[in-house]
Amino acid sequence: MKSGVIEPDALTGMILGAEGIPDVAVLLNGPTGCKFYHGHVAHVQRGGSEVPDPYLTLEPWFFGQPRVPCTYLDDEDYIFGAGQKLHEILPSLAARWDGLILVVNAPGAALIGDDLEKAIALAGVQDRCIPVETPGFSCPGPAGTDRVIARVLRHIAPAKEKARDGTVNLLGLSLMQRHWKGSLAEVTRLLARMGVQVLSSPGAGSETGSIRSSPGAAYNLLVFPEFGEETARWYGQNAGTPCYIPAEGAPIGFDATSAWVREVSELLGADPSDITGEIAAARANAAAHIAGQNSISGVPRGAGYAIRAESSVALPLVKWLYTYLGMVPTGVEVAGGAYPPYRGELLRFLEEIGASETWSVFPGVRNPDIVFADGMTGKMLANQGICRGYVEVGYPSSGRIELVPRTILGVSGALYLVEEILNILR
Repeated sequence: MKSGVIEPDALTGMILGAEGIPDVAVLLNGPTGCKFYHGHVAHVQRGGSEVPDPYLTLEPWFFGQPRVPCTYLDDEDYIFGAGQKLHEILPSLAARWDGLILVVNAPGAALIGDDLEKAIALAGVQDRCIPVETPGFSCPGPAGTDRVIARVLRHIAPAKEKARDGTVNLLGLSLMQRHWKGSLAEVTRLLARMGVQVLSSPGAGSETGSIRSSPGAAYNLLVFPEFGEETARWYGQNAGTPCYIPAEGAPIGFDATSAWVREVSELLGADPSDITGEIAAARANAAAHIAGQNSISGVPRGAGYAIRAESSVALPLVKWLYTYLGMVPTGVEVAGGAYPPYRGELLRFLEEIGASETWSVFPGVRNPDIVFADGMTGKMLANQGICRGYVEVGYPSSGRIELVPRTILGVSGALYLVEEILNILR
């Protein structure tokens, strides 16, 4: 069965990637139809309320939303160009915004051929504006996020610094991820328990001042390669910063988290003993609840699951659900732009356990009990009676209210996943 899921493209990735830097504003050169979704998601993912500031409703360019102003291209602009609107909006936005401004063309606007650099020069804001003439069209969303962070780095051009022992940058975290705040907090917490300091997380809450100091890190930790390979290359070529990409994928589940902690501690000469003890305690806690559930109903062992996610999420999750919880894959599909080593290892693992027929089949060769995907896909499948429930591991959705930050990473993420699985199956 094919899912027919629609993925975000590079334009969405670029906008949300830039919006993940608090002192960067995004100006979209495009129609309002390209603006409203991105303005809403950027506002909610940055931590704003669902209801925007009513005082912004009458402000030009914003159309009632506090994020992602646009030039509202119409039919005449597609014939004669949007130069006049850019000439009007750029000084207005520069006057109300102190930080950098990313000016990005919507795909239709890219076909008009407006000269963004010329418009920026006429407005006299070259030092503060970053033009993106072509957003990438049908490239996957994570590639757009990666590309725009690298573009911001080239504009800022932070100077190479002497590496500081025990410091890292976190790459590959983004507003495009459902639980980015909780993930950043969990990874930062684990590193702090090893005595490792995070200098910057470009695209995930770090301001440009933090990014300027980021070449001083001893290592870059690339959590999700799909969102950060080009960024990592920039650091390697311009600052000489080595990059660690975990062999087992992102630290999801106890096994991958243990491997991640062990390998990071060896790279940085850090002490992992505190976290090793925490993982052991979390395993014992989870095991008690799993055993209790299993004694009553036999689950989660034997329950079916389907996954649709980035390869860096799918690889450790598929392995952990099968080896630790005894759950059986019914369908595994990785999103576009998969990291080739993870994709290859995931396919090898499915063949090893006799489940190769589930590859690139979503939601599965049979109906799964649980779906791991973005919230909109999971909700759709649950409403259709295809699955008993779903766990959000993908792109943002605004359907579920969570007051406490969540994550699927690390120790907290492993316990959260066990909790969700047991509650769905009970």
